[in-house]
Amino acid sequence: MSRPQTKRELTIDRLRKELGIQVPKDLTDYVRETTTIRSKIINCLRGKELTVKEISKETGIPENVVLWHLMTLFKYGLIEATEKTDDGYFKYRLRGDING
Repeated sequence: MSRPQTKRELTIDRLRKELGIQVPKDLTDYVRETTTIRSKIINCLRGKELTVKEISKETGIPENVVLWHLMTLFKYGLIEATEKTDDGYFKYRLRGDING
């Protein structure tokens, strides 16, 4: 008995089988990597307000990469800037996260 397919698997299968489109491996690798990074950042922010430097330290993701993904999450309304530190850096939290 086979397991049910995920939405992602159904989409890729449809592209491959029905439309004859082969998804390049480098594209699927890129999507997988960005999804992993954004998940780490979101999990790091659960219940906390952190700066880019603090997120980088906790996740091990370089600061420039953290900033890039934070701006994407900000653009789509998933996070918000809350305050500036004494050093002038913004702190970020998940939008609607009252524990942060």
